[in-house]
Amino acid sequence: MDFRLLGALEVHDGAAEIKLVRRQERLLLASLLLRANESLPTEQLIDLVWPDDPPEDARGALQVYVSRLRKAGIAIDGSRDGYAVRAPVGSVDLERFRAGVAEARGLGNAAERGTALRTALALWRGELLPELVDRAIRDRLCVPIEEERRRAVDERIQADLAAGLHAKLLDELPAVVAQDPTREATVAAWMTALHLTGRRQEALEVYADVAATLSDQFGLEPAPALRRLYSAILRNDPVDRAVSDDTVPRELPVDISLLVGRDELLADAVRALKVDAATICLWGAAGVGKSAAATRIGHLAADAFPDGQLFARLQDVAGEPVPARTLLGRMLRSLGLSSGEIPDDLPERREVFLQRTTDLALLLVLDDALDSGTVEQLLPAGSRSAVIVTSRAPLPELVTAVHRQVVGLDPEVSRGLLLRLIGRPVRDQEAIEVLVEHSAGLPLALRIVGSRLALSGDELLPALAGSLTLDSMVAGDLAVRTSLDRSLALAEPRTAQLLAGLSLVGVTEFPAWVAAPLLGHDELAGTAAFEQLVDLGLVELVAVEPLRRYKMHALVRSYATEQLAGDPAPTRQRYFEAVHRLTALADSGLNHGWTLAAHLETPATPVLPEAEGEIEADAIQWFEASWSLIDAAARSALGAGQPELAGTLTLLLSGYLSLRGYREPHNQLFQTIAEVVAETGPLELSVRLELALWMKHPGTPADQWSAGLRLRELAGQTGSLDLQTRAEMQLAESALRLARYQDAHRHGLLALALIDRMDGPEYLRVFAVCRLAAIAVELHDYEAAVRWGEQAVVLASPNSTAQAESRLLVGEIYAEVKRYEQAAEHLIAAAATARALSADDCLAQAHCLLAGVRAKQGNIADARSLMDVPRTIYVQVADPHLRIRIGLADADIAMTAGEFAEGRRIRLEVIEFVAGRGDTSVANYIQGVIDTDPRDPANA
Repeated sequence: MDFRLLGALEVHDGAAEIKLVRRQERLLLASLLLRANESLPTEQLIDLVWPDDPPEDARGALQVYVSRLRKAGIAIDGSRDGYAVRAPVGSVDLERFRAGVAEARGLGNAAERGTALRTALALWRGELLPELVDRAIRDRLCVPIEEERRRAVDERIQADLAAGLHAKLLDELPAVVAQDPTREATVAAWMTALHLTGRRQEALEVYADVAATLSDQFGLEPAPALRRLYSAILRNDPVDRAVSDDTVPRELPVDISLLVGRDELLADAVRALKVDAATICLWGAAGVGKSAAATRIGHLAADAFPDGQLFARLQDVAGEPVPARTLLGRMLRSLGLSSGEIPDDLPERREVFLQRTTDLALLLVLDDALDSGTVEQLLPAGSRSAVIVTSRAPLPELVTAVHRQVVGLDPEVSRGLLLRLIGRPVRDQEAIEVLVEHSAGLPLALRIVGSRLALSGDELLPALAGSLTLDSMVAGDLAVRTSLDRSLALAEPRTAQLLAGLSLVGVTEFPAWVAAPLLGHDELAGTAAFEQLVDLGLVELVAVEPLRRYKMHALVRSYATEQLAGDPAPTRQRYFEAVHRLTALADSGLNHGWTLAAHLETPATPVLPEAEGEIEADAIQWFEASWSLIDAAARSALGAGQPELAGTLTLLLSGYLSLRGYREPHNQLFQTIAEVVAETGPLELSVRLELALWMKHPGTPADQWSAGLRLRELAGQTGSLDLQTRAEMQLAESALRLARYQDAHRHGLLALALIDRMDGPEYLRVFAVCRLAAIAVELHDYEAAVRWGEQAVVLASPNSTAQAESRLLVGEIYAEVKRYEQAAEHLIAAAATARALSADDCLAQAHCLLAGVRAKQGNIADARSLMDVPRTIYVQVADPHLRIRIGLADADIAMTAGEFAEGRRIRLEVIEFVAGRGDTSVANYIQGVIDTDPRDPANA
């Protein structure tokens, strides 16, 4: 019987081949033949034959397969403990191969040794056991034997080279090196053969190509022996025909020339290695420069480890884990053990490695670890050795290690690195800033961009800055996408689902609650998924207090979009519903007393207890963390063909934006949604949106008047007293700005009459009364103005923005009639309420009015101090109403301080500004102040 394993499994009985059709039978026989004449435990065989889903009666099924093999004539011994195949000496080709290699190694003559090795290798007919489809089983069974084959090939090449067959070798060596450029003895043989045949330049090019491949794909530098060979060829010195490596391993990759922003990390790590012989774990995001930092640290500390430095990548080029058994084998060879001295299985290799390293002072660099278990198998013994581990995720199980996160570079350091990589002066600094921002502090991204620009002129800068995507983040073998792929491969399925879902959110910074609806799970599961994304460096935790917030850089967001699988509509809809409910709850918690969304019902689901608790504790704070996200959700809903939802979210958000004075960022969206809803309906929502739009950004008084007339007609068609009342108040406001005071008074009374109806919108009364108070001021009926204003303060909900704004109006009226103490009382109360509600716009106006009052009272120092707050807020919001208030207050202060020309100049500037906006009433009022101010000598 002849058994052939070195290729597809074949069994021959004399000239006849025994066919084994069933895959399980072939796999069982192959497993037994790999350890021929040794008993293999039943449980081990079951695990090999059915690695994922063994049958219920696996032992019985195994017995059936053994019986069939016996019927085919194959001798198999069985016992309670297991099975063994009886194979006579020389009947298994693997055994013959091993015997042939061992015999060849005993031959002193290089030519004879090469011939014997060639004979042994000829037994291989192709890939070992190609019928094995399970990768884990293949690694377990085949990797060690395939390594034996590769070693035999290496030895045969060395023998042929030593025998002077270098010309013949040139036919095969290019393909062998291309298949595995890390087998540097083979590379050395190729370079030597080229050099000895007079092709010196080609030999140097082979080294350059292999060195680039090792650096770019594996993060390795060529071995010392290979570097010495390169130097010899470069100098045209004689070279040996066989290359041997150093007895002391020096495997650290080449140190990169530019490593910036890591001084503190390097110093701490080198100190820990040299003083404490510590294990240091560097973890961080894809592309953040962990390997580069580890390499630099290794070089800086190398002199403290005279017995050598070992380097191992714990992932292969495809991102798959390299088995600890394989890694230990490589390290033992680096420590000088021959192939015959290295045991076969993992426990024995581990034991030999510990014995070998007990008295050594070694530095190990374990790059790109996937788990702590593999790292623990590779740790050396003794107290003189140290280890540097890099990982994309933290490895807390390494309890004795010093853990340091490697973070992205800050913008200034990133900018400096990019300019140094480009290597020439760059005029377009704006484009550089864009590239720095999009590179997100990742040295990998900066190196890719820098290498591309270094090879081009400045003409590429604008194009690259304008279209920086994952597809453009490629230079040679460097690619951001590949690095991100390897990070995501470490994520749990739910975490990967969250990453993809975050691309639907529409912003790069988001609060923690978004994870729950995107995943369709509770908030606890969402937080766990977020935390793993943070650990993998795919998102960044930017705030814990007062609310937890995360950030995703633009490059990762682009990558996340690529991960969306299937129809995203259900996930997006679930997310929309969560945004709708939470925004409605938050709007109702603002206590602003004025909203165009008052008629809307709060959705019942999905309930998110933690987020809703945050809203209940501080709705303003919740909005602060979420408002841009709500704005993006409205845009997304509009793009998804849901204009009603978009309009609803916009209305719910408008209360907060008005409260904070953030009008401009939302206006264009408001306009777009209003136009779409005007075409698609419903009418009531369309009218509400237009009323809100004009309230936020009214345009000229004439435009507002025309729009008000049209909206009053449309409001009548809806039958909504709420909308009709709002339309009348809109007309009253427009008429007031046009200085048509009688029209303004009439429409204000019409609004009040609608409120007085049986089903009238009572909550709007306070605003109608405020309008009438403002109109009475313009009619110089100050008694009525005070009466209306005081009534508004009483009607408003206590400590609401409505009450604060009512107090603003009353304070302004009292200031107008020179009742300064009463004015100050109301304005101070308004400021206190506004501050408590974070109503910046109201707070700024209260300070302006109060500063004007203090100026009129002659208190210049207090007046000027009060203006710090509105100036700060104006820088943030640039609201035109606030600009007018600031100007009037500054003019009052200047007049009281005796700076009359300055006061007149400021007032004239304000008149010019308001006249440009069409506010005739305000312009008339300020001109009247100029003409009658008793402090101005021009009026004497």
